[in-house]
Amino acid sequence: MNTSSRLRSLQRTLAALLLCGLAANPSWAATAAAPAGDASAKHRAWLVEMKEQPRGPFAAIKWFCRDGRVLPPKDFSCAKRGEGWQHGEWSERTRELRAQGYLVANLLAGLDADKAVADPAFGDQLPMWLVERFLIATDDGWILRKARFYRGAIQEEDEREAARKLLIAMSGKPEWTGHRFVVLRTGAQLLPHGADDASAQKVRNMAQALADRDAAFQPLRVKIHGTPDASDAKAVRDYAGKASAALATQALALAGEIDRVYAARPLAQTLAEATRKLGTEKALTAPLAEARADFAKPLDAGQRLRSSARLLAQLRDALPAVKLGANRLAVLDLSLAAEAEHFRAAADLRSAAGKPTRADLIGQLQAGADAAYGTGLIGRRQLDELGRTFTSLAVDEVALGDHLAALRTLGLLPGWGSQTLRLHFGEAMDKFGRIEPMAELFVQDLLRGSPLLFYSHGLDTLSRDANRLAGVQHSLLGREIGAGFTALNPGMARGVLHAAPDMKAVDAFKADGIYVLPETVSDLPPLAGIMTAGAGNPLSHVQLLARNLGIPNVAVDPSLLPELRKADGRRIVLAVSRAGLVEVNEDGPRWDAVFGKETQAEQNVMFEPDVSKLDLSRRDFVSLRDLRATDSGRIVGPKAAKLGQLMSHFPDRVAPGVGIPFGLYREAVLDRPYKGGGKTVYQWMVESFRQLEALPAGSAEAARFSETLRAEIFDIVSRSDPGPRFREQLRAAMVREFGASFNGGVFIRSDTNVEDLPGFTGAGLNLTLFNIVGFDAIVKGISEVWASPYTARAWAWRQSHMKGPEHVYPAVLLLRTVPADVSGVMITQDVDSGDAGVLSVSVNEGVGGAVDGQAAESVRIDRRSAGVRLMAVATAPRRLVPLATGGIAKRPVSGADTLLGPARVVAGACDALPHLM
Repeated sequence: MNTSSRLRSLQRTLAALLLCGLAANPSWAATAAAPAGDASAKHRAWLVEMKEQPRGPFAAIKWFCRDGRVLPPKDFSCAKRGEGWQHGEWSERTRELRAQGYLVANLLAGLDADKAVADPAFGDQLPMWLVERFLIATDDGWILRKARFYRGAIQEEDEREAARKLLIAMSGKPEWTGHRFVVLRTGAQLLPHGADDASAQKVRNMAQALADRDAAFQPLRVKIHGTPDASDAKAVRDYAGKASAALATQALALAGEIDRVYAARPLAQTLAEATRKLGTEKALTAPLAEARADFAKPLDAGQRLRSSARLLAQLRDALPAVKLGANRLAVLDLSLAAEAEHFRAAADLRSAAGKPTRADLIGQLQAGADAAYGTGLIGRRQLDELGRTFTSLAVDEVALGDHLAALRTLGLLPGWGSQTLRLHFGEAMDKFGRIEPMAELFVQDLLRGSPLLFYSHGLDTLSRDANRLAGVQHSLLGREIGAGFTALNPGMARGVLHAAPDMKAVDAFKADGIYVLPETVSDLPPLAGIMTAGAGNPLSHVQLLARNLGIPNVAVDPSLLPELRKADGRRIVLAVSRAGLVEVNEDGPRWDAVFGKETQAEQNVMFEPDVSKLDLSRRDFVSLRDLRATDSGRIVGPKAAKLGQLMSHFPDRVAPGVGIPFGLYREAVLDRPYKGGGKTVYQWMVESFRQLEALPAGSAEAARFSETLRAEIFDIVSRSDPGPRFREQLRAAMVREFGASFNGGVFIRSDTNVEDLPGFTGAGLNLTLFNIVGFDAIVKGISEVWASPYTARAWAWRQSHMKGPEHVYPAVLLLRTVPADVSGVMITQDVDSGDAGVLSVSVNEGVGGAVDGQAAESVRIDRRSAGVRLMAVATAPRRLVPLATGGIAKRPVSGADTLLGPARVVAGACDALPHLM
């Protein structure tokens, strides 16, 4: 079954999922996110200056009293000891940066921990504090580079005490030991709150700072970040022996920190101390006893790896039941110590002599999965999904095909971990990234110090071994790799690699470029190839368009990004097979034969609307309940027609709606005089399209004519006034459908005759307006939606693939707004294999879920057994909520581990779906 025929079964509404037990929801369409404003060059320049200013972000030293007074820095200005705190006072520039949402120069001294944690804004503030801690550690103090020596600006003892109280207050709240556990734990890692323990993260930060000062240290930095072990200390000392005095001092400090990491006190000693302190906590009795028994005896590296991983998972599970706040913080510190032991064991295994067996590697991966759960990178649902896969491998013999499929499932874990961190820290990184690009490395840094570093190495070894047995292999710039790529859309492309594009200038992306994106975005123009850092959403509109037009798309593990960035600006080939194999290599003459007629044919898909089916004589408003699937492409598009069919089967499961047929668009817009002359708008369009087709294809003249034509059509349609008769009939239709007293909102959905066609889905190209309230606003919105096929993006995706472009007819579907807990999209086949017995579903919380590039919960549902296979959990940080006054608001997600669980999937209930296509 080819790609286009599989995609014809796309259902853009979760109303289809109602058959499987979901609540009604008409709100599945994409929403256009407001583009982030570009950070001012002025603010970026301020940061550069702060790094070199003796006072950095501060103006003076002051006393900050408990009663709110701010006094000069005299001894005991706040009356007596303990009545206030002395530290730096923010400069005017710092205050402006903070007013713009850039939370720089954060000081904890004097913070009311309980009040801070209770503040709804705290969940957004803390990630920014932690990203700043990363910048300070990595960039030699960042804006505090000189201010660290400004006496009195930062009182370390006060900061530690405040951090301790803050972490204890957080650990007492269920959300921080549950949904936001990874943020709490990262806070315990980055906020000094007790003894200054050695850490692998500090080693990475010091190595980065040294490499920033001396490019000759870069190879060692790569080694320390990618494959760290105890021998790094000697290599750093060797470098110090040849470096300048200043660099040598910095290098020797780094070598000493490496020694501290690998010579840390035995975990058995830490466990003994923890047992004495936490012995009254019943939730910890069994985990501590088991871990003490393990580490009391000699263990090899593999045993240490498994035991530390088990302890990490047990500590996470036990944390919510620990009664005392100070004890919960002690559990977090013990968890960090267990992770450090896991890190050391992994380093020992990597440097051990001899080649591990497949069984050894699988056991190490299982330990890595447990450790990833224990450190908060994945949830229980993901761990259980991996557990089923490990169980399938725990047999004497496994067929090669099953082994490869199992490794593909295990290969989801690094992407899951990355998406978890993006969920909690992505907005803070993006915000800081506008004024400090280094902030974008925060998640990468956390991943390099996590159990996923060693997990990825083991997965790569196993995958290369299995692929070699199968005669296949991923390739990255001439190097064979086993893991790190996940194929989303098959295809082949050649073009210039853009490995670090400016995401604020998406409109400037070039059609012949292959782009590495930080995440899937909704407003991409057509590209030659797409690589997405992270899991991606296989049912987003962009993914569906890319799949339909043969544009290769690959999810890339963040560990591969540095290598891709080395090839930035070079011409490459991106090849993705239907079996999921990926090749990224330098372009050259050897690829000319590969890019033959078959590839060109797939990439030059052409489609043509069925004009003979059109009935433009139907010029009245149609109730959704009167529409059927056979009306698709005749009087309305597939959205309204298929929803009408669903409504006929399940009248209480689909929100009421009004269809505005193609004929009304033709009457209100195309049959009107063009510029008051003797020809109609339609006649002018036909003449103009024939002129365009007569110009040399691909020429600059054709491009100019095409853009001028598009812009004029868009202007004519968007400014069209459908007239008083249209308004009168529309008002009457809305009263019939929604009731005379209706004052709520509607979704205004574009529904053209050129979507869900053989060879072209048109997914997400046209406009849906969310929750429009008020009759005049609805009329205006209808004209906007009519015009949306002629936006620059929709035109770019569609025009070069369409015959008879004058026959684009947008119907409109008005659907009553219904709030939704969960929404998304479904394809009535397995999007990867084409299995018609499997549904591919992606959902998010709120309305408009999954189609706009959000990191969605993606599952495969077997209609025969109701079995649910997890591909990804939802990690979008915001959900869309309709407002009574119109429009939508973005609210934080609940953090639920499962959106589409067994209670919403009923075996056999979706058997009717193929008959609705």
